[in-house]
Amino acid sequence: SMRELESLPPWPEELVPALGSMARIVVGNRQIICARAEFGLQSGAVAGSCAIRGILHRCDPWLGDSTEGCFIGDQLRGRVALIGRGGCRFTEKAERAQRAGAVAVVIVNNADLLFNVLGQASDIRVPVVSVTKSDADTLEDGVVASVIWGLHPASVKGVTGGY
Repeated sequence: SMRELESLPPWPEELVPALGSMARIVVGNRQIICARAEFGLQSGAVAGSCAIRGILHRCDPWLGDSTEGCFIGDQLRGRVALIGRGGCRFTEKAERAQRAGAVAVVIVNNADLLFNVLGQASDIRVPVVSVTKSDADTLEDGVVASVIWGLHPASVKGVTGGY
């Protein structure tokens, strides 16, 4: 709910100057800092701050298979899709996840470094972010997560009822 998101702790002060390229995933009272893609919903289609909420879903195999995320067959409606890096372009992964119903896409690095998700695709309407391997390892399949960008979310979109 908005009340939950309004009660989130503030961004770490050292990250405030980089907010234009940063986002966070919130699960319960945990925050994971992530990098925003240069395409997708948060790249300019929504002004200010916003949050997308959905159920986390690890696309399987979510890491290790270089083609993971390139051939999405799962039904992702209302889900935040965790997809491993590699095998095809980031935009292809995001397009396929969006087509399968994902409300957000999280690209998982194969190392413990944040990376820029580069590419251009005007038809991707969901937020796309990246996380480190170690942060992704802490995310459990099936839990409710919010993908947030901006200092204070002004609205919440996606699947919110019943969670």
